[in-house]
Amino acid sequence: MGNKMLIIDGVEYQEWEPPKERHHFEPIVSEHAEDIFGKQSEYFDTKQKLKSLSGIGSIPDGYVIILGDSPHWHVVEVELSSHPPHEHIVPQLHRFTLGIKNPSTQRDIVKAIYSKVAEDDFLKLRLQKAIAPVEIYMFLTDLISQPPILTIIIEKYTPVLREALSIFRDYQTEVVEFQTFVREGVGLAVHAHLFEPVCAPVSSPHPPQVTPSDEGEKVRGRKVMFEELASAGLLKDGQVLYFYHTRPFTDERAQVIASSNQLKYEGDGRMYSKSELAKQLLIKHGFKHDEHPVRGPEYWKTEDGKLLVDLEEQVRRLRGDRG
Repeated sequence: MGNKMLIIDGVEYQEWEPPKERHHFEPIVSEHAEDIFGKQSEYFDTKQKLKSLSGIGSIPDGYVIILGDSPHWHVVEVELSSHPPHEHIVPQLHRFTLGIKNPSTQRDIVKAIYSKVAEDDFLKLRLQKAIAPVEIYMFLTDLISQPPILTIIIEKYTPVLREALSIFRDYQTEVVEFQTFVREGVGLAVHAHLFEPVCAPVSSPHPPQVTPSDEGEKVRGRKVMFEELASAGLLKDGQVLYFYHTRPFTDERAQVIASSNQLKYEGDGRMYSKSELAKQLLIKHGFKHDEHPVRGPEYWKTEDGKLLVDLEEQVRRLRGDRG
């Protein structure tokens, strides 16, 4: 399969493949961290090592704090699809999980982030307003004591990577496919980014946006509704989906209610979003131990074994979100 092409107002943009060295890709991700993680996020590119009690560890590319009603945090790793998932990415995340459990490492992360906040009066005021009346250092201490979301930002999300990440049962993982397109004959000086924000609402009524600027354009792919899947002939209204995590759970069934974009769980007869029900079932079966949100489409399969996330990807391609 050849490279993708994006056309904006009749102008061609070619898919940009980052060089094999990540330092070309990391600054782009850092620049658009707020676009990726939302307006209530703060991105810290502090290179603080996550080291276990036995000394095993590694340094992630950054940390993200999400404020709001349900504060949580992300450990961010910027990766390239050219890096083998099983040989490179999974071992890296495994070292992160070992280090995160070390109380000494947690204290070091708090100190490093607090130091960054203390240097920035605007950031300090923003945090104080968001978490009042809690003091910033105490807020960070409580937050970092909770399990983070392990977030990979990569230019191409492959099925091999999705399969490889299924071993992380005690941690929520999030993958952001962050694609870049450059204007034909110009290069990176004029570009567009295609990605799905981490903190987007479960069902957004807004279409993909193209916002020109001096730095380039950003293109966001919106969420896929059940009605779109039904219209495309990929699902049926009333169809039963099965909860899936490392294996199908045939006794955990939910019915598609396309009109409300929800699932009716057979276990209690109640209506849920696909993400909320997936989160509850992950907790029920011991795969998850917190209330952080999850990416629901990755946890539902049809009777014939098709993942909901893959069906949604087909809709995005049909409507042109994926170039």
